[in-house]
Amino acid sequence: MPERVQHFGLTVSNLDEALHFFCDLLGLEATPVRETSGERPETILGIKGVSLRLAVVKLPDGNNIELIQYLAPKGQKLDLRTCNPGVCHIALVVKDIQKMYDDLGAKGVKRVNPPYWGGTSVAGPGWGVCFLRGPDGISIELMQPPKK
Repeated sequence: MPERVQHFGLTVSNLDEALHFFCDLLGLEATPVRETSGERPETILGIKGVSLRLAVVKLPDGNNIELIQYLAPKGQKLDLRTCNPGVCHIALVVKDIQKMYDDLGAKGVKRVNPPYWGGTSVAGPGWGVCFLRGPDGISIELMQPPKK
C-alpha cells in the first residue's frame, strides 16, 4: 500500500509560462529548472531519445507538482476538458476565493465559472468552488472552506 504522495506530474508545452502561472500568479515556489536527457530518463520513461526540462513547484502542504516540458520528442495537444478520461485537475484551497478569482481574471487567466457556494462538494457542504484554466488548458480548481 502506498505511504504518501511524493509529487504529481504535469506535462506542459512551455515550462517558463507554466512557472509564471504557478509561481508569479499563484504565489508558489519552485526549484531551479534543470534539463535532462540520455540513458536514465530514456529508461525511466521508456522513450528513446527523450530530452526534457523540468522544475518542481512546492505546495504549502508539502506535496509537489513536477512540471515537465519535453524538448524531444514533441508531444501532441490534447483535449483537456474535464469530462475526458485520463484528464486530471488540481484543487487548491484558498482563503479568499472571490479575490483570487478576480485578481487572476484581471491578469488574463481564463476563468471557467465564478465562485459557487451551493450544495455539497467532495470536501463537504458549504465550500466555495470555481475552475480556471492554467497553462496549456490545465484545469485548476480553487476551493474555499465554508464561511462561518
